[in-house]
Amino acid sequence: MTYKVLIADDESIARDILQKQLQKYPQVEIVATCKNSKEAFTAIEKHQPDLVFLDIQMPELNGIELAKSLDTEKLPLIIFVTAYDNYALQAFEANAIDYLLKPFDKERFDRTFQKALKQLQLANKEDLTNVFDKYSKFFQQFAQPNYPEIVTVKDGGRIQLIKTADLIYIEAEGNYICLQTEKSKHLLYETLSSFEQKLNPKIFVRIHRSTIVNINFIKEIQSHFNGDYSVLLKNTKVLRMSRNYKENLIKN
Repeated sequence: MTYKVLIADDESIARDILQKQLQKYPQVEIVATCKNSKEAFTAIEKHQPDLVFLDIQMPELNGIELAKSLDTEKLPLIIFVTAYDNYALQAFEANAIDYLLKPFDKERFDRTFQKALKQLQLANKEDLTNVFDKYSKFFQQFAQPNYPEIVTVKDGGRIQLIKTADLIYIEAEGNYICLQTEKSKHLLYETLSSFEQKLNPKIFVRIHRSTIVNINFIKEIQSHFNGDYSVLLKNTKVLRMSRNYKENLIKN
């Protein structure tokens, strides 16, 4: 029996390696190789493959979001291709989802493919729907919030585009917040708490009721006798950190 296989990965080297590994299996027909999720979704609808090698980290729509959008009536078996660390891999294992960790060797690929092959040989559509049910916990665990990479600020008749990664710190100023970058300062009509919800908490940390800082720009932290702290930035700017927010920075 021949099984239709689709490869979706935005890295050409990864696509080539997967193709090369699959070519030694005569029961495999590679029906499509796709470089993004949009191409993959269209190809899956068209070819209805039995097995998909699906990269997780792709632009626009990632592999997880793509898998969630598939029709469960036409669901292929999915092997996620990932560069996630060991903690992430434990979640794959716990939910009985197979994966290939980049970079993978021939032995790892063969074990993964043989496991998938056995499932395909035994599976019917009902079984594959059950497999998809097992994916659901994985989707919930791994779906990452989409934090904006760009902040827009109106400046008179212009709209300024500011990279979130360039924000050094954000301070509350009355009904506004001040966005400070290395080269400029911008006022935005928004509360600090509201703006904080848009920021990645692993990078942006509240150190005071009126201040959020990008930890990538912190040089050192200095303690004071009263229990408060000073946060010295790489540009020599000093910010006050309240003792009530110390844990926010330490846990990062």
